[in-house]
Amino acid sequence: MIKNQMEKIYRDSPLYKIPWNRTTPPEILKKAITANVPKQGKIIEFGCGAGNYVIWFAKMGHEITGIDISKNAINIARESASTTGVKCKFIEADVTGDLPCFDEKFDFAYDWELLHHIFPKDRDKYIKNVASLLKPDGRYLSVCFSEDSPQFGGSGKYRKTPLGTVLYFSGEKELESLFTKYYVVEELRTIDVEGKNVIHKAIYALLRKMTERGHR
Repeated sequence: MIKNQMEKIYRDSPLYKIPWNRTTPPEILKKAITANVPKQGKIIEFGCGAGNYVIWFAKMGHEITGIDISKNAINIARESASTTGVKCKFIEADVTGDLPCFDEKFDFAYDWELLHHIFPKDRDKYIKNVASLLKPDGRYLSVCFSEDSPQFGGSGKYRKTPLGTVLYFSGEKELESLFTKYYVVEELRTIDVEGKNVIHKAIYALLRKMTERGHR
């Protein structure tokens, strides 16, 4: 269902009308990458959409790959990268399914407001997929809507948006329980995130992959 919804959004909506489509990364994401990605380090973005953040970081000299479930979004991203003249990679894939084979591992992975599109039954598979692509001690940053955010009705775990998508709003404790299966939690806190039109509350989680299962 989510794939069909995203294909429709990226096919029928001008990019400037898509709420999450922003041209430059948030400052907190820039800072996280600056602090955690070594020189010549490799980055991967899950849920890259039209590829704006991937292209921005590629312009800054990073080696970066973007993954998204929407073929339409990936086509837009590839065209934008070609027009801009930057070197980066885009892959169409369902991040909650079986990912394609990668010849490389990454130093840093992130999803910026993707996780609230992934419902609890699929989250373990997803974060395990992220871990599988990280180098030992690689970092993973996840930012998603907090259950304390007043958007889309202001209450309830599942909330419907004007675009017709349904989002899952998380709590800090449930995310900590989810992440600690595969990661060491370095930071987990609720922050204010500036959207296109309003400020909303989101949970910011900076994680480090366990070098071995159960070894911290």
